[in-house]
Amino acid sequence: MDTPDWCPPSVPPPERDVPKVQSTIDVSYLCDNGWQPLLITGFIRDLLIRQWADPNNIISPEMKQYVWREQVGSGILIESVYRYRPDLVQKRPAIMVKRNAFKDMPLGLGGGFIFGGGLAAYETEKGAISRHATVFVGSHTLFCIHGTGASTEILAAEVLGHLIACMWPIRQNLGLRNFSVTEIGAIQELEESTENYVIPITVGWAYEHAWELRQESLPVQGFSFTGVLDGDDISLNSPYQGL
Repeated sequence: MDTPDWCPPSVPPPERDVPKVQSTIDVSYLCDNGWQPLLITGFIRDLLIRQWADPNNIISPEMKQYVWREQVGSGILIESVYRYRPDLVQKRPAIMVKRNAFKDMPLGLGGGFIFGGGLAAYETEKGAISRHATVFVGSHTLFCIHGTGASTEILAAEVLGHLIACMWPIRQNLGLRNFSVTEIGAIQELEESTENYVIPITVGWAYEHAWELRQESLPVQGFSFTGVLDGDDISLNSPYQGL
């Protein structure tokens, strides 16, 4: 699916959405360039922020007190793993988002070459424009952190339930080939702290990247060449093999 199929009209977006949350994703950049792993990191963070910005979205009564706010004293910390600081987490819960390795899986033949379609279909430019596509497959890990083992289990259950509920509409509306929970890790003590536990939740994703290659000059379709040898006309198309 091409990003223009689901991108909103080119109108100035509101500064804040319904949950009063400022998005960290530049939608215009996403629409012009398609998905990238860094944008998926921001999207997952925004998805979690919207969950925890309203206590009505939280099922567990124990977790309803941890409401996300933009201020430093937010009830829950939701950030990229690179911004993790044990002194900021302290006794409040945290969800840290980390990108894992991803790989390139070309579509079509010959390293992603797609026959026909697009501008290559015009007879005047036949062969001058080729279309290619590949699929990037990777994952993100969401580290659910809290002060006790039981509270960490409850926090991870809240995050897991929200991700599962959102999987289908995300794949359907945002042009992702895949967006699904692939693994929930075992609970363990956080190495950087003696008072916090962590449960990792891995989310797998895949998106298609397509592009066109346009040659500056059309490829040679054929040629006609006739030479003269000992008074005889010789054509390269003839069975003549030389002296």
